[in-house]
Amino acid sequence: MTNTLDSSQSRTVEQPRRRLHVIVNPMSGNGRTQRAWPTIDRRLRRLGFDIDFRMTESRGDGLRLGREAVMTGVDEVVVVGGDGSLNDVVNGLFTATHGEPPELTVSVLPAGTGRDFSRNIGLKSFEHALETLGDGEVRALDVGRVDYSDVEGTRSRYFVNAGDVGIGAETAALINRSSKLLGGKISYFLGAARTVFTFQGRVAQVRVDGALVHDDKLAMVCMANGRYLAGGMLMAPDASMDDGLFDILVLKDVPKYALLGSLLPSVYLGRHINHPAVTFMRGARIEVTAPDPLLFEVDGEQPGTTDIRVTMLPGALRVRMPRSR
Repeated sequence: MTNTLDSSQSRTVEQPRRRLHVIVNPMSGNGRTQRAWPTIDRRLRRLGFDIDFRMTESRGDGLRLGREAVMTGVDEVVVVGGDGSLNDVVNGLFTATHGEPPELTVSVLPAGTGRDFSRNIGLKSFEHALETLGDGEVRALDVGRVDYSDVEGTRSRYFVNAGDVGIGAETAALINRSSKLLGGKISYFLGAARTVFTFQGRVAQVRVDGALVHDDKLAMVCMANGRYLAGGMLMAPDASMDDGLFDILVLKDVPKYALLGSLLPSVYLGRHINHPAVTFMRGARIEVTAPDPLLFEVDGEQPGTTDIRVTMLPGALRVRMPRSR
């Protein structure tokens, strides 16, 4: 078909500018995001986006701003920060919808330390994330929900990447109290090594889709939606973020030399799956109960302790990610 629009006419056609609601955590990346934001803002506007941005200022702001994004009817939320920043915003979205899938798209410009979610969806760099904002595809990804109780009653927390109980949660707590100047991979490795020396395995019961799969001392239970966690550990090598199932790993209580000598190094290559102390399975519902409470974490955040009930919400979050080649 012949194009009847000549070159002079085509230059007068103004392309619509896509509006982005941007939530920025200036303290992500040990404060580097705050210094870089003016440059990021200019680049987004040069790329043709109409930017409406909000800065988080204190703990809980991400959740509040995510909730406000839903209430004001925005079409797309861009999170500039790390996995914890994304977790806060996502929880704000689901709080506003009372647990129903929010009717908006989430995009990520990775600026934190771990960047595991970005790694899981195929973002190779910050530059790649900028490109993806323009030409990426939107896919419905699964979301996990953990229900637990504290002194104020029953609560829910949502997560997009992974949750765990035991050593992983204790490590995340240590990392959050420490500096991450060494970067995600080194910081998490050193944190995990330090945690191994002090952690004591405790008795817990683990049920997957109603079946009892563990009733003994354990070191960790991991419920993975994505393949990577903790700054690049390949915890669940075959996990899919849109299959409606968690990849679940139960690590028995083992001697410290086994954790440090073989298990911890091998997890970066995904070779821990076949270790005799690791039980692997897939499921949509997990319950972890323990006589003595164990700390749990989701996407690096620690909302509370066991007992917990974890449920998969299939296709509950629309995420902009690189196109499949």
